[in-house]
Amino acid sequence: MPDTLGQQELSAHFVELKSGGVVNYAEVYAMPNATHLKVARGFTLIELLIVIAIIGIIAAIVIPQFQGSIRKANEAAAVATLNSIKLAQAKFVIDHPGRYATFRELFEEGYLDKRFNSDKPNLRGYIFTITVVQRSAKQAATFSANADPEQSEGITATGRNFYYTDPENGICVSRTGPASAADESL
Repeated sequence: MPDTLGQQELSAHFVELKSGGVVNYAEVYAMPNATHLKVARGFTLIELLIVIAIIGIIAAIVIPQFQGSIRKANEAAAVATLNSIKLAQAKFVIDHPGRYATFRELFEEGYLDKRFNSDKPNLRGYIFTITVVQRSAKQAATFSANADPEQSEGITATGRNFYYTDPENGICVSRTGPASAADESL
């Protein structure tokens, strides 16, 4: 009989009044997974498809705007770089009267940084070229510099504008192809 009383005391111990109802803790502990089924069931296929569709819509809106911002920043950097090249050439011609320099010469003499230690430097999506005409009996020395985008079309365009400068003109811009002194000035 003592075993029966112990079991009765134990079962009486697990039954308590809570929130107006009787809770049998022995049943709760006997079936722990039954109470957690809703939490552990995961997402339905429809819920996952809706989330994927929302992410796709957001990406379709944000990515082109982000790439447009990068393209505009590349174009602004190209204009600033052309101004730096023009200033470096002006300093060079003061130190070397009647003569303009190539990118390598401007780098070697410290007028431009190491990014310009090549014939066609590539900076922030633009390829820079410089043409130097040395002084002759019939012509004064001059130079021209172009900044052309690596890719000018499509969603991955690094820039849409082509730029040009020389000692006589400001920075000229073309939207169709390599710019020249005949194109409109900024």
